[in-house]
Amino acid sequence: MTRSNSQRSPDEFLGQFSRYSLRLYGFVRTLVPEYQDANDVFQNTSTVLWKKFDEYSPGTDFFAWACQIARYEVFAHYRRGRRHSLFSEEVLDALAAEVALRGEELDQRAEALGGCLEKLEPGDRMLIEERYFHGRKTAEIAQRLSRSAASVYRSLNRIHDRLFRCIERALSREF
Repeated sequence: MTRSNSQRSPDEFLGQFSRYSLRLYGFVRTLVPEYQDANDVFQNTSTVLWKKFDEYSPGTDFFAWACQIARYEVFAHYRRGRRHSLFSEEVLDALAAEVALRGEELDQRAEALGGCLEKLEPGDRMLIEERYFHGRKTAEIAQRLSRSAASVYRSLNRIHDRLFRCIERALSREF
């Protein structure tokens, strides 16, 4: 017999959600490439997870359960038709299955990325934050910094290369 949310501790949900939220966001982002749409789907997924938490069986794989809900939210997003998926439902299912299977590897990469981001020079980190955490386009960043878009684009490419090499080094030390 499951307990309702009113009987379950919010800490129980928050513990699981905080452990897997970055990975779950990555899952959604894989299926919904547009930044703002992915954020909307992730927020909807988070709300549904909380509302349905009484249906989650403690001791089972929270991430797998959350991915199923996220998958339904992705499909609902595309059915609402604001944007059309580039992929069929079958392809989205296959992508979802692959991302779910590779979850542990993605967690390791995300952890390595966090360490690598901390090693960046402040200016480089700011560019990455502007582009990926705030979702700003390269041209918008360039305008804000009074730089050319080509200059910002080259800087981001250089930073990407540095982050990629740093992540690969960090992962090779783990194995």
